[in-house]
Amino acid sequence: MLLAMIVGGWGMVLPANAQEGEGQKQQQETKRTGSMSEKTYKKLAEAQELADAEDYRGARRVLDDLAASPKLSPYEMAQLYNFYGFIYYAEENYQQSIKSYEKVLAQPEIPQGLHDQTLYTLAQLYFTTENWQKAIDLVNQWLANAQNPGPEPYILLGSGYYSLERWQDMIQPIETAMRIARERDTKVKEQWYLLLRAAYYEMENFQKVKDLLEILVVNWPKKEYWTQLSAMYGELKSERKQLAAYESAYDQNLLVRSSELVQLAQLFLQSQVPYKAARVLEKGFEAGTIEKTADNYRLLANSLQLAAEDRKAIPALKTAAGMAKDGQLFVRLANSYLNISDYDACIESAQKGLDKGGLRRQDNAYIVLGMCLYEKDRYEQAKKAFRSAARDKRSAKTANQWIQFIEREQERERQLERSLQRVRSASTS
Repeated sequence: MLLAMIVGGWGMVLPANAQEGEGQKQQQETKRTGSMSEKTYKKLAEAQELADAEDYRGARRVLDDLAASPKLSPYEMAQLYNFYGFIYYAEENYQQSIKSYEKVLAQPEIPQGLHDQTLYTLAQLYFTTENWQKAIDLVNQWLANAQNPGPEPYILLGSGYYSLERWQDMIQPIETAMRIARERDTKVKEQWYLLLRAAYYEMENFQKVKDLLEILVVNWPKKEYWTQLSAMYGELKSERKQLAAYESAYDQNLLVRSSELVQLAQLFLQSQVPYKAARVLEKGFEAGTIEKTADNYRLLANSLQLAAEDRKAIPALKTAAGMAKDGQLFVRLANSYLNISDYDACIESAQKGLDKGGLRRQDNAYIVLGMCLYEKDRYEQAKKAFRSAARDKRSAKTANQWIQFIEREQERERQLERSLQRVRSASTS
């Protein structure tokens, strides 16, 4: 994650007699302010005009002429290389820009302000060129002498640690930046929270990640923050809050992908709210935002069945069964028809499941088929189905009990028929 950086530009220090009254000199605690000849000042001013017009090549030619002067003071050399650094940066020649600013620091007794500005500019340039450790070292060096620094240097430091995956080291500078911003009554930026969140996430401190995401959703209510917050609640076993965060994103129309809507339905089911799960899925199918797959129709059927909407579940289950690669859902559909006493549809669905194949428990399919055949008084076909089920020892006992039951029922009906025949015979004799 790269932060937007403002690289320090060229700031020319005017000659002493232009800054102060004659005979006055500004004193620094550690470094004195240098002086600049009128000739050097005019050359730098000429280069400045060309740079302002974005004629960087022309500006460099002027600087090259100045660099050929035989008697430039260290202060003038510092200003010259400072300007070179700015020109090279503007031309996106970062390596040459770095070399130029390094030469500024190499000059003896340059003003403290120029020294500090150059140090910080170099840190930003090293960050731009992905020399993270050098950038960190220079920022720390700059901070050692800085008076009342703002939050930005600490963010730059934290960003360098982030790039080096030094998660623990990131935390203090970023929190320091946040504290300074609050003390100055300025906004703590969204990007700073994201850096801090990244550090805590990599350290698997999910409680801290959750706390930061709660701040993010209040101040910047984006979809990614709501969904990440929901995931963190899940990690922390706060299932009700997990659902509430995800539902909040849904209520704000932030969830638009099929997978997101299906996940919300699954969360409703896990929280034992099947009716809401069904409504999310139904709306998604109607709007075309949920993919019409066998799994999604199966989920809708589950939701409706758990919501005690058995009849409404059948169309979804029937669609899912037709799309599935195996016959498992046809067997489940047969069960649903059995539950609402639609035995003809039950027989048809069970047979389709067996014909399609790929069943985990073929014996269960034969049990359902046998029961529905029995209800339609198709006893011989029912017994045949139960015999097929009995081949699996897991269903053998149940299947044989059904066969025995049907045979007793058949015997009872035969006895009843014989009794009726005797009564009819007696009445005609």
